[in-house]
Amino acid sequence: METESTPVIYIGKKNMSYYINVCLKLLDKGNKRFVIEGLGNNIRKAVDAANFLMVLYKKGDLSVKTINIDLVEKGIVRGLPKKVSRIRIEIEKIG
Repeated sequence: METESTPVIYIGKKNMSYYINVCLKLLDKGNKRFVIEGLGNNIRKAVDAANFLMVLYKKGDLSVKTINIDLVEKGIVRGLPKKVSRIRIEIEKIG
């Protein structure tokens, strides 16, 4: 999927503009590829951030390389492992 040098933006409780700024700074620094990752309720925000970047950049300059969804363990609840949904969206700059 991605190499060890591929930056990952973990979506959390901050404003959407914060995550968009992080993505834009990565692109300005010359990164050609990065991953936006969201867990649980933040999946919606991760998808929104990726969509906003696609609209913000000229058509064809950015593309979604891969989208992976899975379950990750988040801890133990009542003796059982708690699993939460995760999405990983790999964005690639073209050209």
